Amino acid sequence: MTSSLQKRLLAGLLVMLAVVVGGAIGYYAIGGGQWSAHDCLYMTVITVTTVGFGETLDGMDKVEYARMFTMILLLFGTGSIVFFASTITAFIVEGDLKNALFANKLKKRMKRMKDHVIVCGAGSTGRNVIEELIKTAVPVIAIDVNEVELKDIADKHPGAAYTYIVGDATDDDVMAQANLPSAKGIVAALSSDKDNLYLTVSARQDNPRIRIVARCSELSHVDKIRKSGADAVVSPNYIGGLRLVSEMMRPSVVRFLDEMLRDRVAYRIEEVTLGDSAGDLGATLREARIREKFGMTVLAVRAKAAEAWTYNPDAAEKIGPGMTLVVLGSPEQVAELRKQSS
Repeated sequence: MTSSLQKRLLAGLLVMLAVVVGGAIGYYAIGGGQWSAHDCLYMTVITVTTVGFGETLDGMDKVEYARMFTMILLLFGTGSIVFFASTITAFIVEGDLKNALFANKLKKRMKRMKDHVIVCGAGSTGRNVIEELIKTAVPVIAIDVNEVELKDIADKHPGAAYTYIVGDATDDDVMAQANLPSAKGIVAALSSDKDNLYLTVSARQDNPRIRIVARCSELSHVDKIRKSGADAVVSPNYIGGLRLVSEMMRPSVVRFLDEMLRDRVAYRIEEVTLGDSAGDLGATLREARIREKFGMTVLAVRAKAAEAWTYNPDAAEKIGPGMTLVVLGSPEQVAELRKQSS
């Protein structure tokens, strides 16, 4: 409900109450106290609601100004009730209309999405995945049975390329709405390893080229999910153990990475695969001048056919199509490098 509609609803209620209370006080005053407060209130209510049972106050026809007051009360009372009723109707219609328009907006946005990431599950793990993708300007479609959680993310990031589907991600009809053939990746972050296994198999069959990253609670299930088609399997328990060790042995590094993720500039360690236009940048890292042109630092490189990374590469390192660069930069800087080297 909008703020303006809330104010109108409150105003209508206050006006109607003021008319009823004022009418009861008016009858009591005009009658000089000969009528009880209950009778005055009853007379006011049947008057403003136009029920019209008649003059229930004894001797009212003999009291001066009583009928004139009743006519005035009818005008104000009927008007206040009509205003209040119309506001309630507007609240119902506007709420339904707003929900319908919002759902239609989500569907249209979903159909237009390409190279997006589908996140199945918006729980403790999935929500962090969704918000990180939004921060790095990656289009996201989230799927979860908890609409409150999904809508809360939408309200928190109103301008983001984010949309959601309320439903069970393991339901083929629900997944069909997520535009899977046009997606570049899917994150299976459901609480059950079995569900994530099913999602992996299903997604791999529907889109053989999509990158699949699955969550796995039990380490014994990691190989099964990977063999079923997942490109990467992440175990929160294993990662949590590594984090505990890192906090113990290298706390400054952990603090640096945490602050980098929380920073407003949102610097990230990203990978960029050079395309056919890589030659326009130059033959070497020195000629590419990535630091000067894009403001990023190249941390590592890997040639197209190579398996090993070259860390902290020299300026004379040769670059070309198919090479992967690991860089430290903002989403905007990374996007610009991808654009110029695609």
